[in-house]
Amino acid sequence: MRNLKIIVALLSAMLISSASVAGELTVTGNAKATMNIAGSDSTSAAVDSGKTLSVENELVFGASGELDNGTTWKYSMQLDAGSVDDPTITLTNSYGTIGIFQAAGGLNAKHFGSANAIGSASGWGKGNGTGEFQDPADISGLSNIQYHTPAGLLPFGIVGKVAKGFTGSATNKPGDAPIATASIGNAMSYSIDAAPIDGLALQASYTNVETVNATADDGQEQESGAIGAKYALGNFTVGYTKGYHAPSSPKSAASGTVATINSYVNDAYSIGMKINDNFSVSYGKEKSEANYTTDTTADRTVEIDSVQAAYTMGGLTTSLALKNADNVSYSTGASAVDTKEATIFLTLAF
Repeated sequence: MRNLKIIVALLSAMLISSASVAGELTVTGNAKATMNIAGSDSTSAAVDSGKTLSVENELVFGASGELDNGTTWKYSMQLDAGSVDDPTITLTNSYGTIGIFQAAGGLNAKHFGSANAIGSASGWGKGNGTGEFQDPADISGLSNIQYHTPAGLLPFGIVGKVAKGFTGSATNKPGDAPIATASIGNAMSYSIDAAPIDGLALQASYTNVETVNATADDGQEQESGAIGAKYALGNFTVGYTKGYHAPSSPKSAASGTVATINSYVNDAYSIGMKINDNFSVSYGKEKSEANYTTDTTADRTVEIDSVQAAYTMGGLTTSLALKNADNVSYSTGASAVDTKEATIFLTLAF
């Protein structure tokens, strides 16, 4: 409650004695065609999806303006696959930024250390389905209000952010661990960005969710955290991210005989190289280990390796990814799914 009172006080300070100046409307977005070929030699879980083709589109409508006290405001919403989502309002001045988000405004450092030419390979194909590769939870799974410190206020390029989550829209971005299923009692998220030296960027995040159900998380509250780092030197960039997610669970889960997930521990590292201003290549590896509550169940690990290349010409980017995904859904033995994929992306930005 104290964090919410501070945010409301800052919001009030931003709006005192203010009048709005007419704003500007913008429309941006992208259209992306994706072709995926996947196959698996797994004994009892063979995958042979053939060639799949999809076309996605996303339009972002934005408006911006300025109040007479110097505070700037922005509003945006997305039209994504025919649905309106992610409405956002932000107010910024010398005190910092206040943001109001519905199922948006992620503060998660889960992929911050990615140096991949396209992105983290768990974001498409095998590994992107529910429960196939579990990422830490993010406050963007809830409606939330945030405060960000002003840029340049703190040394080493440090910017701090805090968010308070509310019951409301509870969708999750693909790969995110689900917000606790019981009604939300309290949800807070924090992140810190820093750039202490030239070429080095750091980010850390932490999210905690409590439920109003007295027994839903009396054994373990939902907690997630991640820390990522990227260092660029010349045409090369290397990155590393460490993630952690502990799902909520009742006391009965720890004392029972049925194995449940106690925590997920993730590691991801990658190296990327810019051949020139338009062409980049990379190699990346992601691992996620599921740790169980019973000693009789061995920990299980999902591993994803990918080689990626991307070429940009004006507003058109053509990308190729070759990917191996092993033990998706944390399966083992004969039920394990080991998949090889080739994916081509054609993206138009406007």
